[in-house]
Amino acid sequence: MNQPNAFATFKENRGVVYRTSTYLQWGPNSEGHRSLGSCLLLNPGSAKLFRERPASGHSTMGQTTLDPTMRQLIRLVEAIYGKRALAGRFHIYNLFSVQNAAAVSAISHFEQLIHEKETTLEAQLVSTQELQKHPWLLLGWGLSHHHSWQHFPSLKKLWKQRIAAAGVPTFGKPCPKRIDYYHPSPPLHAAKEMILEELVEIYRKTIGQKPAHPL
Repeated sequence: MNQPNAFATFKENRGVVYRTSTYLQWGPNSEGHRSLGSCLLLNPGSAKLFRERPASGHSTMGQTTLDPTMRQLIRLVEAIYGKRALAGRFHIYNLFSVQNAAAVSAISHFEQLIHEKETTLEAQLVSTQELQKHPWLLLGWGLSHHHSWQHFPSLKKLWKQRIAAAGVPTFGKPCPKRIDYYHPSPPLHAAKEMILEELVEIYRKTIGQKPAHPL
């Protein structure tokens, strides 16, 4: 099966790096308008542009390295679609766009940026029209929580409302309280294998019994 590439748009503002859009591309760019699916995770991880860094105040789009989460998502997409040759894009959305591979630190930093009015909750969302382009959306922002976080719960609520308004089919492995969803790429290799199998099974039971077809 052809190895996909990752592309993303980065922006730097006041020393903070934001990754505002990300997708995995299978096949030639001419097939890129076809959506293979999408996911909603916590925030951007460690993937970096192959070449230049974004200039302060400007956006830069280009091919990136594959971080561990991207590699796990590639395995998930290919497991869902089976052995067929894929052509299209898998879009990676995040609750917020501040790049930081450490979850708790990232959320605390995001809370600070909201408090200082460096960004807004609404700026993190995508449109219902954007979400409706996808055959499905994997929910997997993790289970991080802290009583001092005020804006993060509100952000999750806004995303859930936007997803419901879009009507896009969703799946994921919920936590026992069914508020949050396990991240699809835990640190340990054995845990990665286990959740990959679980997510494929959940997909088959919730989105459809038949193999997926791209939009």
